[in-house]
Amino acid sequence: MNFMMSAALFFARLLEVYSFLIWVRIILSWIRPYPRVGSFTYYIARIVDPYLNLFRSDKARIGMLDFSPIIAIGILSVVQSLLSVFGYYGFLTLGMILSSLILAFWTYGVSIFLFFSIMILIFRTIASFTHNPMMYASMNSLHIMDPISNMVRKCFTNRIPKDSTVSVISLVITVALYFVIKRIFLILATLALQLPI
Repeated sequence: MNFMMSAALFFARLLEVYSFLIWVRIILSWIRPYPRVGSFTYYIARIVDPYLNLFRSDKARIGMLDFSPIIAIGILSVVQSLLSVFGYYGFLTLGMILSSLILAFWTYGVSIFLFFSIMILIFRTIASFTHNPMMYASMNSLHIMDPISNMVRKCFTNRIPKDSTVSVISLVITVALYFVIKRIFLILATLALQLPI
C-alpha cells in the first residue's frame, strides 16, 4: 500500500509540473503563437500541445477567447487532487471524488466565466460613463452579459434606463452572484465529503 501511495504522490507532483508547463505555454502563446523550431517555446509546445489538442473545439470559444486550455487544466487538477488525496490517506471515497469534481467545476468553469463577465461589465460601465464610442462599441459586441442586462432593462417599466444605470446594476448583480454561487459550491463540496461511501 505504501508503494501505491508514494506512486500516487509522485504522479500528482508530475501532473502539477505538467499543469505549470501548460500555463507557461498559454502565456507564451500570447507573445509568440507560432513558436520557432528549436526555441524554448517550441519544446514546451511539443510537450503540452498533444494534450491541449484533445480539448480544442469551437464550443470552448467565446469570441476571441479560447477556454479549452482551462478545461484541460481543470481535468488535470481533478486527477492531481484525487492522486494527492490517495497518496496522503491511502483511500478514496465517492464523496472525495464528488467534492473534487464540484470544486474543479467552480474553479475552472463557473468562477472564470463570472470573472470575465465582471471584467466585461466593468469596462462596459466605464465606457458608458466616459461616452467613448470605440470602447463602448467593443464592449457591446460581447454579448455574454446580455441576459442580465436585459433583465435589468425589463425592471424599468415606465422609462428607458440609461446604459450607465443598466451597466452599474448588472455589475452589482454579477458580483453578488459570484459570491452567492461560490458559497453554494463550497457547501456542496462539504456535503459531498460527508457522504458515507
